[in-house]
Amino acid sequence: MEFINVAFSNGGFVMFIILAFLITAVALFIWRSSLLYFTWDTPNPRGLWSEIYKLITSNQLESAIRLCEKAPVKQILPRIWKKGLQSASRSAEETQNAIDSASLERLPLCNRYLVWFGIIANVTTLLGLLGTISGLIISFEAVATLTGAAKAAKLAQGISHSLYATGFGLGTALVCMVLHGLLTSKSNKLVEQTDEFAAKLIELLQMRRANFAAKSDKG
Repeated sequence: MEFINVAFSNGGFVMFIILAFLITAVALFIWRSSLLYFTWDTPNPRGLWSEIYKLITSNQLESAIRLCEKAPVKQILPRIWKKGLQSASRSAEETQNAIDSASLERLPLCNRYLVWFGIIANVTTLLGLLGTISGLIISFEAVATLTGAAKAAKLAQGISHSLYATGFGLGTALVCMVLHGLLTSKSNKLVEQTDEFAAKLIELLQMRRANFAAKSDKG
């Protein structure tokens, strides 16, 4: 705490602005990670897909739809499966369109607001440089106007101001980059997982149509 007090007292007003951006980035990370990890994600997608697969292959589409409806309403994957299953009796193109429509409605949410981490990282880096410049101005004023011990004290104050502001700005930018990487990785994984299982559903429904067509031809 003593180090923090010294840093903020010597770093100048820029430190408080950078701190506000840091708090914003952390709050944004907590909010978006709660959505990506706990609200939109499906905890065991392969297990759920296995159950849906069995129901579809045994021609129990209504049961498969009800199984999707049992999942929390904001989970992305079950909602997309539900859209596909509801259009199972239509043409392959209509099923594809239904799944694509559901995906386009929900998947863009995964990356929403993530751009702000990059913006905050850039802004805090520039604020750190602004603090560096203001610290150098203090140091140059000391060199130009003061002498002796007062000059040395003012010069040290200017250098301290520069280093604290620069370090805090760069440190905040680094934190933002790490948080952005974590959320982007989870978002990409969620999108790839959704695309994978949506494609599996389309393939399975296409096979189901082909089997019905073959039986009709035999009949």
